[in-house]
Amino acid sequence: MRRRAVAVAAVLAAALRCAGAAEPASAATLPEGAALFGERCGLCHAAGGTGTFMLERRLGKERALLAERTDLTAEYVRQVVRHGLQSMPRFTRVELTDAELSAVAAFLSSARKTPAR
Repeated sequence: MRRRAVAVAAVLAAALRCAGAAEPASAATLPEGAALFGERCGLCHAAGGTGTFMLERRLGKERALLAERTDLTAEYVRQVVRHGLQSMPRFTRVELTDAELSAVAAFLSSARKTPAR
């Protein structure tokens, strides 16, 4: 229980530190990130997914679909994916490599997104 509290605190601290500091995404990274998001995250975070449902309950309908949000920073996405947050489990480097995570984080933190498939 203490370990989880420390992980949540680390995620929140990183979010506060990086609020508003979105990383620039290259034109090549966004399509790759969108595809990876759809493949690896879409089961829970596409429309109708459990993650989307839980986010809608906590944050409201306008912030439930991650691929449509414009308030996410790449650092925050990396922290949540690696450490988990509430009902979202953490993902190891075996499940999602650092390069793949960087592409997904760049996609989610980009203001100009292409739809995830």
